[in-house]
Amino acid sequence: MKRAYVTTLCNGDGYVTGAEVLGRSLAESGSDIARIAMVTADISAGARARLAVQGWEVREVAPIENPTPASQLVFQRFGAVFTKLRAWDLEGLDRVVLLDADTLVLQNVDDLFERSGFAAAPDFFLPDRFNSGVMVLTPSRDTFARMVEALAASPSYDGGDQGFLNTFYSDWYAMPVMHRLPVGYNLASFIYQFANGHPLLKATLAREAKILHYMVQKPWQATSTLTGGATAWWSMYFDAHPEKARAWKGRVHAIEDWTFDKLAALVLD
Repeated sequence: MKRAYVTTLCNGDGYVTGAEVLGRSLAESGSDIARIAMVTADISAGARARLAVQGWEVREVAPIENPTPASQLVFQRFGAVFTKLRAWDLEGLDRVVLLDADTLVLQNVDDLFERSGFAAAPDFFLPDRFNSGVMVLTPSRDTFARMVEALAASPSYDGGDQGFLNTFYSDWYAMPVMHRLPVGYNLASFIYQFANGHPLLKATLAREAKILHYMVQKPWQATSTLTGGATAWWSMYFDAHPEKARAWKGRVHAIEDWTFDKLAALVLD
């Protein structure tokens, strides 16, 4: 079976650092499965070189325009987010695990390729719908063509790919359990941090947390990472860029996670 981990980069180099760290985390998990970064023309040559260092095979693809008016988008970065759909159009692959560039692999997840059909994890905010940050799929020209045809007429509750895909796979919630990934395969960083700060939850977390998803703050874009998972992400970043590692930086990120734990305790007390 020909298989690959796939991520998407568009709208410039803003998410390239995230994809670098994601690639590093896949390598450190012990996976030797191919990694493909689908990039649009606006990703710079320097960024592509950085991706290659972390094991990504860079493939340039044409962007897919978002039919939702820009004024209605939840986030402006959703302008070209439908380019992600090109994962269904990848030739020569039997199975794909599609990962957003703001995810981080904590444990080997090669077992995802053993799932049949389409699979995704529940969304934290709307658990009867799936989060599109981690998906398992079978590339299909026919499926891709149907998606492109449906884009103009299908509603998207967030103006992005997640809303659209939940309409396209509208029966996901009722599918057999094999199509629903455990939450640990797409775990929000703030949930991870909350559980990591409590002894009873931490042991379970060590077993079940496979992929972190930085849904709110993107660590590389923030002055301070205050929504959890700072230590996990920055540790992997410094593995990828040892020339930038400093002991004091590690302590700063540990303090950020400690601050989150204390604030969460105050709110929930």
